[in-house]
Amino acid sequence: MEEYFGTTSLSNASMLCVGPITRKEAEAARNDGLDVDGVGYYLFIADDGSPGEPIQLIGKVFSPHHASKLARALGAKAA
Repeated sequence: MEEYFGTTSLSNASMLCVGPITRKEAEAARNDGLDVDGVGYYLFIADDGSPGEPIQLIGKVFSPHHASKLARALGAKAA
């Protein structure tokens, strides 16, 4: 499976991202009460200024095709 990942800046430190998440990020989201399996692709906000901070999950994308389309629609740059 080909991985798609894109980012677009929201501010000097935060980025809107489309891509897979780590097992650790999925576990943290589950601990926060979200129904996250960690499989597939996600739309999320990451803080580049504080990489140790948890990401903010916004939504899930089920296929690489749609993850790519979403990244293009957001004007995201390939990471």
